[in-house]
Amino acid sequence: MKRCGMWRGGVVMVSAALLVSLTGCGTYLEQRGQDAAQILEIGVTHTERPMNAFFMCGVSLVGFGAANLEGTFSGIGGNQVGTTKLYYRSVGYGLWTYEEIGWGDYDKARQETLYSYYGGIAGWIEHFARRPGYAPGCNHFIHFGHSGVVLNLRYLEILDFLLGWTTLDLCGDDNEVLGHWPWQGPGARNLPPRHDFGDRPAAAPAAMPAQ
Repeated sequence: MKRCGMWRGGVVMVSAALLVSLTGCGTYLEQRGQDAAQILEIGVTHTERPMNAFFMCGVSLVGFGAANLEGTFSGIGGNQVGTTKLYYRSVGYGLWTYEEIGWGDYDKARQETLYSYYGGIAGWIEHFARRPGYAPGCNHFIHFGHSGVVLNLRYLEILDFLLGWTTLDLCGDDNEVLGHWPWQGPGARNLPPRHDFGDRPAAAPAAMPAQ
């Protein structure tokens, strides 16, 4: 019941703030609306070719499953309301997880265009570096074949939304899509070593010396 109440509260908070932002009352309220849209991600996925994803995590401390998904997302998510491109790759072994998320104008070959981070208790200890957006969060990606659903709650974005009314930008994403921590300047990478899923193209072999 408590968990359901948290999700309902998140939906109400997001809906109210989005309504305010759509009134067009200037940059300040637009940013609060953007903050609200970053709290909850809920919608459906579609892929042109069959792809699979089944991943669930709890407060980024434990997670299970795996995902390889690239297609479109329709709903609230990716800092927008509507339909946008989505890339999601993950693996979870309980206390160790790794996730990559790309929204909209991303390039999966360029890690700097993605949210990329290790989770689970062991993952946090191994590699703390991460962008604020999903630190921590409860991510749920379920997709089989051509269709699926996404249901994510980003806890730090709740604080970012509340503190944003005082003009404090906790997640550094009012004027920067992927954000940065308050003690950093814009453009901070916050990227850990990228996990090797084992299916990326291998580097070209070095040329043989002339005989």
